[in-house]
Amino acid sequence: MSKFIQVFNPYLKSGGEESSATRIATHLELGGHTVVRFWRSSREWSGPGAPSRFRQPFLMWNNVAVLNELRKLHSRENPQAWILHNVVPVISLGVYRLAGELNAPIIQWLHNYRPISPSGTLQAGGRMLRPDDSWLVWKEILAGSWRGRFLTGWLAWGYARIRKRSDFSSVRAWIAVSDEMREIFLRAGWPKERTFTLRHSWDVQRLSELNKDAGYFLYLGRMTETKGVRFLLELWRHPSLEDVSLVMAGDGPLYSELKDEFRNVNWAGYVHGEEKQRLIAGCRAIVFPSLWPEPLSTVAYEAYEMGKPILSSSVGGMKELVFERETGRLLPPCDSEKWLNAVRELAQRPDLAQRWGRAGREWLETNVSRARWNRQFSVILEKVLA
Repeated sequence: MSKFIQVFNPYLKSGGEESSATRIATHLELGGHTVVRFWRSSREWSGPGAPSRFRQPFLMWNNVAVLNELRKLHSRENPQAWILHNVVPVISLGVYRLAGELNAPIIQWLHNYRPISPSGTLQAGGRMLRPDDSWLVWKEILAGSWRGRFLTGWLAWGYARIRKRSDFSSVRAWIAVSDEMREIFLRAGWPKERTFTLRHSWDVQRLSELNKDAGYFLYLGRMTETKGVRFLLELWRHPSLEDVSLVMAGDGPLYSELKDEFRNVNWAGYVHGEEKQRLIAGCRAIVFPSLWPEPLSTVAYEAYEMGKPILSSSVGGMKELVFERETGRLLPPCDSEKWLNAVRELAQRPDLAQRWGRAGREWLETNVSRARWNRQFSVILEKVLA
């Protein structure tokens, strides 16, 4: 069995990547490996004692103090490899050069489309970009796709320096969470022999006693344009959905803007733990109207675990999780007519929702167990350490 240092910079608000990083470490440990966590939070730069806003961009490139802590940890623990997730802003992009100095192989988990895309979304001004577009980075900079033009350009420049100095040579495995994501990285020129697919694992829990069907549809996620939130809410203005309940659970930029405009929608705000489970247990189906090719959302796992179907946009990794008219529906993004028909069908057919949800539960139990995930990871690890 192997020992790893897991390097991760959580965001200001908890989300899917943090849950995934936690689950990866836990499942590796349960598989017999040792995982030493080196986590530094973005919150360190937002409170008292934080570095000045002038210094932060420079530290994002190379935070010597934090990297020295990692250097000492590596010397003390002597791991076989580092497992990297997000490293900006606090840990810094200098982590790749440090790994080269220490001869530490990196296993880089890809949760979004960085470093191809500075924002991680492959979008500029709401337009999807091709991964092989030679002007991709400039388009994102002009659109200010990550915290404005300056920081988008600064981050892009930082990644350009890494590639020019061959600091990515320390990365022995790029792990995409879906085949769709892997193909996007290959189109961007990533090495085929070092780029792998390993979907999220999951600890499937027993069906909750709370599991019932109260008839409402549930959106679960960040309230952002790219998630299709505005489209979904406009869809619910249609007269045929007047008596169909929609629950919006989550927060984000659009929450405060839209919650008073759409009064026929129930706004649950940010939920987690038992409250989140209760909402999933009571819904007819989960809706996932994303506009961008999200690599692989665990919201499908959460739906299936409770025996619920999912109505999803046919983009990104969701095409590998949602099976048309078997566990839910795959629908064209922003196609109001098809989305309306799909919602109305399940609103009128609770038996259909139950059948699809049951099939989703069976798929989850068969395909995403911790043991299977560890076997798949071992195959990748063998190639990395070879």
